Amino acid sequence: MKKIDFTKLKIFWSFDEEAAGTSHDVNIAKPLANIMKYSGSVLLDIGWEELAKEIYYSKGPVEVPAEYIPSIIQVVTENGNIPAATKRAIIQSLK
Repeated sequence: MKKIDFTKLKIFWSFDEEAAGTSHDVNIAKPLANIMKYSGSVLLDIGWEELAKEIYYSKGPVEVPAEYIPSIIQVVTENGNIPAATKRAIIQSLK
């Protein structure tokens, strides 16, 4: 299980920012939860939907069960509406 704060995900928008360690805190909780809940690529599962709901309404860190990490990575990777920098930050936070 990993504890992740999707409301303050650290994202780099350029090579210079990454080299300098200057990240931006981005709240990705609601968009991520919506992608999780409404993605057709993951079978419906009560625990999955509860996790999506917990992430959506979170105000801080959320405990992400290890068994859902590969599925979150899958939906994030497959979604064409998420910028690459955001995908990278989500995936890094889950590893």
